[in-house]
Amino acid sequence: MPRDVSVRFILAGLMLPFALSACATAQMHPPEELSAVGRACGAAEGEVIQDAEEKRILFLYAVHPPQAEVHCLALWARRHHLHLAYVDAVNFQGQ
Repeated sequence: MPRDVSVRFILAGLMLPFALSACATAQMHPPEELSAVGRACGAAEGEVIQDAEEKRILFLYAVHPPQAEVHCLALWARRHHLHLAYVDAVNFQGQ
């Protein structure tokens, strides 16, 4: 077998895991893991959730969170094949 053919097989074998990881499906993360990630990024308990019906979205419900917190959660979401949906929760005082 010529050397350039074997190199192609090796390169194809190395590229396969990368190609498959790009097609990875989102999974549900346990509430404990989401709480730990939220705490690490500065979010309060219960502000970071994942809905079972839309597993690809990580939700952040917070009142004016710092940009660093949103950025931290967005990076974590991207590493886990999720999209961060940021909902700026507003406290409404009824009359």
